[in-house]
Amino acid sequence: MVIRSDKIGQSWLLPLDVSELIPEDHICNLVEIVVDSMDVGEAEQKYRSGPGNPAYSRRMLLRLAIMASLDAIWSSRKIAKLAHENVVYMYLAGHEKPDFRTIWNFKKECKGLIEAVFKETVAIAKVLGIPKLGHVSIDGTKTKANASNSHTLSKEEIEKIRQMVEQGITVDEEEDKLYGDKSGDELPPELNTKKKLRDKIKEIEEASGKKMKNASKKIIEQYVLGDEDDKAKIMKKLDKAEEELTKSGQGAVSITDPESRFMENKKKRKELSYNPQIAVDHESGIILANGVTQDCTDHNQLHPQIEMTDENLGGLPEWTKVSMDNGYFSGPNLRYLEENGVDGYIPDSKQAQEMNGKVKDGPYSKDKFVYDEENDQFICPNGEILSKKGEYMYKGKPQYSYYGANCGECPFMEECAGKSKKRKITSDDYEAERRRMAGKMCSEKGKEEYKKRKETVEWPFGNIKQNLKFREFHTRGIENVRMEHNLVCTAHNLRVMWGKLGGRVAALSNIKGLVANFAFRVSSI
Repeated sequence: MVIRSDKIGQSWLLPLDVSELIPEDHICNLVEIVVDSMDVGEAEQKYRSGPGNPAYSRRMLLRLAIMASLDAIWSSRKIAKLAHENVVYMYLAGHEKPDFRTIWNFKKECKGLIEAVFKETVAIAKVLGIPKLGHVSIDGTKTKANASNSHTLSKEEIEKIRQMVEQGITVDEEEDKLYGDKSGDELPPELNTKKKLRDKIKEIEEASGKKMKNASKKIIEQYVLGDEDDKAKIMKKLDKAEEELTKSGQGAVSITDPESRFMENKKKRKELSYNPQIAVDHESGIILANGVTQDCTDHNQLHPQIEMTDENLGGLPEWTKVSMDNGYFSGPNLRYLEENGVDGYIPDSKQAQEMNGKVKDGPYSKDKFVYDEENDQFICPNGEILSKKGEYMYKGKPQYSYYGANCGECPFMEECAGKSKKRKITSDDYEAERRRMAGKMCSEKGKEEYKKRKETVEWPFGNIKQNLKFREFHTRGIENVRMEHNLVCTAHNLRVMWGKLGGRVAALSNIKGLVANFAFRVSSI
C-alpha cells in the first residue's frame, strides 16, 4: 500500500477561501442567512461616533454568539478561542478576532438584538410554514441560577453586617484620631491582617453568643481590608440584597445573585433558581415565545406568554388550541382565556391528580355540588341549596361562604359535613369559569387535546438541557439570564428549522428569497 507524504507546513498556491472548508450542509449557513436578515443599524448607531478604535460589527458578534449556542458553548473565552482556531467561527467572524471581553460586553449591551433574533427565527419559521399552530403548549421549568445556596443572607444577618462594618470594627473618625494626616486607608495594627480580623470577628461572636455565616464573615473581611471603592461596592451589594429580600418575601437572599429565588425543583430540592417559560408549537416543536421570571409558580405567566406568542406571530389563529398544566389554573387565567376567545385546556388540581392516579374520588367533594351560575348558589348531591351568606378577604381577594342547606335531616350529613356540623362551601368570583373549564377537561375531546401538552413541551426542554447542555444559567441578574434564554431558544429553533429543511443547500436559497420579502425592524435596543 502506498503511503501519502506528510504535507505539514506546505503552502497554498492561491489564497484560501475559508468557506471552501465548510460543508455545504453545515448549519452555520442558516445562521448567516438569519442574521443577515436582521436590521442592526439601531444597535450599531452608538458605536459609529466617538474616539478610539473602530468597534466590531454587531452582526458579526451576533453570528458568533448564535453559532456558539448551537454548539452548546456558553463561555466568551471559548468563543474567542474558536474565532482563532475553528474554520466555521473564522468564517462567521470574517477573520476578525474579537477579545472575549468584547464578546461578553456585546451580550450585555445588545440584549435587545439577541431578543430580536429569537423573534426573527419565529417569523422566518412562520413564513416557511413550519409551525402549524393547531395546538400550542405553555410550560415552565426551574433552572438553577449561578449562585450557591450557602452564600445567602437573612435580613437579620444583613443588619448585623451593617452594624459591624459601620460601628463595630473600624470607624473613620477613630482612624483620624489615631493616624492624623494619613490617608485613612491604613488599618489599626490589631486589624491589619486577615487572621487578626478573623480573631476579632470570633471575639464578637463569642460575646453575642451567635455564630456568623461564612458569607457574612467574608463580606466583613472584604469591607474592612478593602479600599474606598471596595467599601462602596460592598455597601451597594448589601443595599441590592436587602431590596430583593423585601421584594421576594423569602427568608434569605443570595449575595452573589440577589435577583434569583429559592424554588423547588423536580427532585424536591430547594435551590436558587429562575423560572424560564416557553410556548411551543405542537407539530413542529418551534418555540414561539419565551421568558424568564422570578416567580416560584406559573400562575402569572399564562397572560404574558400568550401575548408574546400573538405578537411574535403577528396574530394567533382563532383555531389554535392552547394547553397548560395545573400550575396555570387560576380564576383570572380562566377568565382571560374566555374574554380573549382562546380555546384553552387546563386541569384543576383534582383532575391533575386523577390523571396521575394519585387521588380517590369522594362522593361529597366540592366538585360534586352543582353550581347554579344564574342564582349564584350550589346544589348538593341530595338536592339541598347552599346560598351565598358571607364575604371575607383572603390574601387581598374576596372570598364567599355558601351554606344554609337542611343538613340536620340529611342521612349523609356525617359523611358530607361531619358529625353535628353543617356543610359550608367557599368560593370566589371565578366559580363559573372553573366549572366550565372542568367540564371541558372531563370531555373526551378535552382529554385528547390535553395529552398533546406533555409531548409538546417536554422535548424542547429536554433538547435544551441535554443536547445544548443548558442545565443552569451562567450569568447573574434577571436581564442577563433572559438574554441567555433567548440565545438557547434561538439555537433550539434553528436546529428544528434546519432539521425540517433537511440541511439542504437548495432550501437556503428559498429562505433568502422569502426573508427578502419582509424586514424585521429591531426596536427598543
